[in-house]
Amino acid sequence: MATRKPASKTEKTSLETHVDLCAERYQRLEEKYEELRETFKEDRLVIHERIDKVKISIEEIKILLVEQQLKQNRIIITSAVAIIVALIGMLAGRLI
Repeated sequence: MATRKPASKTEKTSLETHVDLCAERYQRLEEKYEELRETFKEDRLVIHERIDKVKISIEEIKILLVEQQLKQNRIIITSAVAIIVALIGMLAGRLI
């Protein structure tokens, strides 16, 4: 934090000078406050953009996982059907 400068001799003896200097100080404080508000607003926007990108990525990953699960299920079902057909064929061959 910035160190405070001691009040000048003129400021100590003249109320008008003191009031003017205080007005300048408050004006500068307001400017700094507005700069900080803008910075926070910009940072918040960047954060929200990044969060949105992460959400989109998560949704894409979910879709890919579902597609992979469906492919695995198809492979399992196809393999099971092939085994059943082979067993039926083998049993039919023995019965004939």
